[in-house]
Amino acid sequence: MVCKGICIRHKAIKPKGGQRYTIGQKRCQECEIFIYWPGLQCPCCGYRLRVKPRNTKFKEKMLLNTIIRN
Repeated sequence: MVCKGICIRHKAIKPKGGQRYTIGQKRCQECEIFIYWPGLQCPCCGYRLRVKPRNTKFKEKMLLNTIIRN
């Protein structure tokens, strides 16, 4: 699995609030980029996209935002 450069077309811009996962952005660990993509696999390399933050602090923020929105 190697980055072929296709993911650059789907590159996501960092939001001002800094909460990428809550607005639907996903991260490919192989390509090292945040993208907007409806699927769970990277369109470029086929690697599984990360849809949740790994950091505990940001996990809590995301959880609070989803509770408030619902």
